[in-house]
Parts: sequence; structure tokens; C-alpha cells
Amino acid sequence: MIERRFVLVDFRYTRDAVGHIRLYEAGRTYALPRALAHAAAKRELVAVQQPVNWTSPSILRSPEVLTESELVEADGELKALQRHALAIVDPENG
Repeated sequence: MIERRFVLVDFRYTRDAVGHIRLYEAGRTYALPRALAHAAAKRELVAVQQPVNWTSPSILRSPEVLTESELVEADGELKALQRHALAIVDPENG
């Protein structure tokens, strides 16, 4: 599942086993995989939409780095939330 998010701070993520690095630039909106959007939101790197008083960060600031372990943790949290939601809807099968 994809979620559109506004990037508040530059950040990068190594997105595959080969080591390709994807840079997400502050001030732009991207379609992010759900786990990546969740992990970035936990670090306050993204928002659902541009905040009213948002200002671009300094160009001298180095991009934040999201690690594979953060993404795995976020994916686990999302799966746990989904299981919990399904248990509430259908408690007999939960």
C-alpha cells in the first residue's frame, strides 16, 4: 500500500539488497510504501500535508538516515495494528 507524504526534512533510505540509495527531499510530496511512511513519521521526517508554518531546513544540514531495522520495526507495528483491528471487527476469529 502506498501513502502520499510531505517531506519535512531531507532523508535517505537504502531501498534494496543491491544498496541503491533513495533521497527524499524536504518540501516535496512522495508516494511512499506504508512501512517507510510510518518509520519516517515516527522520526518526524514526514507529514500528511505541508504544515502551515513550515520552513525549509538549512541546505547545510545532512540528510537523516532511515535504517533497515527501523523499517522492519515499522512494518511489524503496522501488521500488529492490522491484526488488532481485525480482532475487534471479528472477535471470534481473533
